[in-house]
Amino acid sequence: MKLRILFFALILVAFSSVAVLAQSAQQGGSTTTSSGQQGSESQRCSDVTKKVGLVVDRYNKNQEKYMTTAQNVFKNIEALALKFKADGYDTAELEKHMNEFNNMIQNASRYYNEFSNGLDNSKKSVCGNSEAQATQEFTRAREQLSLCKTGMLELRTFAEETLKQDLLDLKDQVTE
Repeated sequence: MKLRILFFALILVAFSSVAVLAQSAQQGGSTTTSSGQQGSESQRCSDVTKKVGLVVDRYNKNQEKYMTTAQNVFKNIEALALKFKADGYDTAELEKHMNEFNNMIQNASRYYNEFSNGLDNSKKSVCGNSEAQATQEFTRAREQLSLCKTGMLELRTFAEETLKQDLLDLKDQVTE
């Protein structure tokens, strides 16, 4: 009888220790999972921040190049317009188109700044807020980038077609 009680006690201790180990493993596993999720979120934040930084750097370089070119075109044509006006030629049409060109430069710059701000906001959303908010910010940034690209294309087309034609018209005034 004593042997049976001892055997029963050993089995009870064995099962209870297995149950305690299983419970502690389950609690430890959930702790590992939550810290693993935090690690994953931290890694995702780091990856997105790095990627967005690279994209922004590349776009900043290109934007600076394009905006410098557009501003140089504006300055050069403005200098020509002042010279022609001083010589007595009618530059009213050219001046009107130069104002339009300057407004187009400002709009393209504004769209680019909104794109850049949108990327920064999306980066912050990925690192701290919900996935939906980050996606929404990325979508807004893409829309602003599309508007900026369209604006830059319009700038180039406007300079090549309208401003060039205005200068050719001034040249025709010279020969008359």
